[in-house]
Amino acid sequence: MLNVIEQPNSITVEITGRLDHRSVTEFKQLFGKSPPLWIVDMSGVSYVDSSALGVLLLLREQVSNDPKRVHLRGLQGQPKAVLTIAKFDRLFTMI
Repeated sequence: MLNVIEQPNSITVEITGRLDHRSVTEFKQLFGKSPPLWIVDMSGVSYVDSSALGVLLLLREQVSNDPKRVHLRGLQGQPKAVLTIAKFDRLFTMI
């Protein structure tokens, strides 16, 4: 489930539950927006799969591959382990 908070200079996407092939379609619908900063709050995410990695990479492309424009916040447990193994800490700002 996604909760989107739009502010003048940023969009915060709060995700709860699983970020998998069933939920990435809703996430992709936000890609028409182009704020200076995306904050993806993953503190409520319990599981990610390869489609989650793909949608995060698509988001990175959306912001011209600028890691300072996408912050991944609140990673823990399985999502943190998967993103760390995939070296996403080199591609995104993790807070």
